[in-house]
Amino acid sequence: MKNLVKILIIISIYTSASASELVVENSYIRMMPPNAKMTAGYFIISNKSDEDMTLLNLKSDKFKSIEIHNTIKDGDVMKMVKQNSLVIPAKSQIEFKPMSYHLMLMGPTEDMLENKKINIIFEFINGKKLSAVFLVKKMQKGKNHDHSHHKKMKHKMSMMKHNMGMMKNMKRPDYVYPVGVKGGKNMMAKKIMFGYKYGVMEMDCCKDGTSSATESFIQGLGYSMTPLDMTMDMHMFSAMYAYSNKLSLMAMIPYIEKEMEMKMLTGMMAGKLHKTSSRGFGDLSIAGLYKLSNNSNLKLALSIPTGEYDEKDHNMSGVLKTLPYPMQIGSGTYDLTLGYSFQEIFDDWSYGFQANILKRFDYNSEGWKYGDSREASAWVAKPINNLFSLSFGLDIEHKDNIKGRSSNRMTNTPTWNEYFHSHLRVTSNIGINFKLPKSNSRIGFQCGTPIYYDVNGPQMDPDFKCNIGFSKMM
Repeated sequence: MKNLVKILIIISIYTSASASELVVENSYIRMMPPNAKMTAGYFIISNKSDEDMTLLNLKSDKFKSIEIHNTIKDGDVMKMVKQNSLVIPAKSQIEFKPMSYHLMLMGPTEDMLENKKINIIFEFINGKKLSAVFLVKKMQKGKNHDHSHHKKMKHKMSMMKHNMGMMKNMKRPDYVYPVGVKGGKNMMAKKIMFGYKYGVMEMDCCKDGTSSATESFIQGLGYSMTPLDMTMDMHMFSAMYAYSNKLSLMAMIPYIEKEMEMKMLTGMMAGKLHKTSSRGFGDLSIAGLYKLSNNSNLKLALSIPTGEYDEKDHNMSGVLKTLPYPMQIGSGTYDLTLGYSFQEIFDDWSYGFQANILKRFDYNSEGWKYGDSREASAWVAKPINNLFSLSFGLDIEHKDNIKGRSSNRMTNTPTWNEYFHSHLRVTSNIGINFKLPKSNSRIGFQCGTPIYYDVNGPQMDPDFKCNIGFSKMM
């Protein structure tokens, strides 16, 4: 019994000595309006010992959680960064103050009334504990400094709430757009993302207006050949860099493979089938994404003509000929795309929409250019669990006819007719997003099929399209 008493006395003396080595002064909590979800705490902590002390945790029965934060400047943006621990060097002190180190006290269990005293326990990595009393103080509105400081504090707390919400949403599988949606979304500053997307589209012949066009109808228009089907495979490589929280830069280049099967309708080779193909890198796209709000961004993209637009292949007679417009890899023109994207994320579902307008300038050296186009996409997504989400969407595409005329133009097939390329098409989509566990990598899959079309034909029309993509943020 005597030994136990001695041990308790020694522990008491040691604890008192430890407490005297650490001193908390000028401790107060900012009084906030009733029902506020969080507030801030300030103080000066002094370490009078000969060794560094690491503050690991803080607790109080008056708050659900207490975190250490530091305010730092990232470019032109001030943001708060959570500190998992804080070292207080020997024989020194650290002041917790506005726009510097401070406590974020979240989820108060009762109203923080003026002059109320709150006890907070400081826990250190070596097992030592320190108890300090904080006084709830009301800032004087009559003082310009205090009023300005109050506004800064409200802004900081609003930004923290937004950042916490963003970090939470970024972990959801439906945070990124469905993989078939063309536009991206802004990232946090200084982040880099690499992506790869594979897309395949199968097209059949032929449509005219809102109905099918038969081979006899095409022959009746004076054509000796007709396309039967076409396949396009596209490998898209992209990289994005977030210059700031507002501006992200993106580059993308596709590698495209096309194959078309043709059928002879007249002459001695009537009924004969023939395939042509083309492949190569397409046009390079350089884009900037500007964050308009927490939910929306604006995109401006420039397409640089790096793809070939005079691809050739052998015809049925074995002669090397320039392929028709749909079989070309590039455009040969500088083009601009203006886009707008919006996404709203709720607790258990999300939705979004996007619109793009593409404007083509001048003509290529062959004397033609693809038509301008307008596209819109809308979708709803539902997380199935922490890793998977399911999406349903619609795409609307309206495209103009080709302008000008290729110097190598032929007249034996409707794919060479500049007036048989405009269309209005509505496609329904279903997709899945998968977020790799404990990673910033994602995989997306989406397929769609047209549910309405009105084409100026006869022209090829998609039977279905699918995209699968992978992205990794660093």
